[in-house]
Amino acid sequence: MTGRLNTTALCAFAATFVLGAAARAQMQPPPFDPSAPSVAPTQPVPPAPRVAPPLPPPSPPPRAAQPPQVQPPPSPPPRAAQPPQAQQPPSQPKPAPRADDDTIDDPKVFRRLGTRINVPPANPSAPVAPAPAPVVPTPIAKPSPPPAPAPVAPALPPSPPAEIEASGVPAIERPYAPAVEAPFEPTLPRLKLGLRRFQFVQIGASNSADGVAAPETFNNFSVDVYPVSRTIRIGLTSAFGWQSGTWLAHGDYFATQTVSLGAQYKDFGRVVPFAEGFAGVGYMRRLQFDRTIPTAFWQFGADAGVEVYVARVGYLSFAIGYLRPVNGFAKRQQFTSVFVDTWSFKIGIGI
Repeated sequence: MTGRLNTTALCAFAATFVLGAAARAQMQPPPFDPSAPSVAPTQPVPPAPRVAPPLPPPSPPPRAAQPPQVQPPPSPPPRAAQPPQAQQPPSQPKPAPRADDDTIDDPKVFRRLGTRINVPPANPSAPVAPAPAPVVPTPIAKPSPPPAPAPVAPALPPSPPAEIEASGVPAIERPYAPAVEAPFEPTLPRLKLGLRRFQFVQIGASNSADGVAAPETFNNFSVDVYPVSRTIRIGLTSAFGWQSGTWLAHGDYFATQTVSLGAQYKDFGRVVPFAEGFAGVGYMRRLQFDRTIPTAFWQFGADAGVEVYVARVGYLSFAIGYLRPVNGFAKRQQFTSVFVDTWSFKIGIGI
């Protein structure tokens, strides 16, 4: 019995060894033959997926109370732009496997890796992709300093309260701005009519107790013309004078022509002060014992006064001056003259 069991066990062991060797021989790959064509293993076609019937649309669930929306946190500042990546060249079609050396020897490795990949040589005529441009970092702008505060305007004085009308509505306030009056600029004298009064002496017999010639008062009417009238003025005066208290038939008279030179100042507004000196010559008639005696007459002097303007081109003139009239005549085949130093007063009106 024991021998039968041993024999059976030995046979089973031998059969197992033979079967394992046959299975191992089947699992070994066939010998590599370079001349044999390579055959790619056919991959099994997967079965078509089963399409499930469409389900009815589910009913919308009841709306629930919306929770309060929470403001999302502020998004981080945008990052600097990434350099553009070089585009991958389009994939070349996989070349057909060659029969010489593209087939992998090991079936297991072949099932995992497939055929070998041959990298085609570079085509020199193909365009070369340009290198990506270097990324220039964007400069970060520095914050500008805050502007200086504007100067504070001085506070205006509080305005008086607006008047309230009878209806209770406040009246509109309109501040009154008086018009600025231009300074007065007078038109300097061009023409003047004047009257002068001065003392002279009589000729011939004197009625005075001390034997000195008696005084004689004269009135003088004049027309003054100023061809030059600025700071410096030049005047021409025509005058006619007569003995005070008499008329032409019973007294003395004279006529003269005078030239004057003076200065005036107009920056006082309506009052223009002036000063001038003058000299002139003329004719004078003397009456003595009902007899007419023609004589010569000349004078010189100086005036100082003011001209008060009542309008831009109208004024009144007042002057006081020193006058020295001289009367010359023939006496016993000799020429004799009488003169006197006196004061004169002159008033006038002009434009």
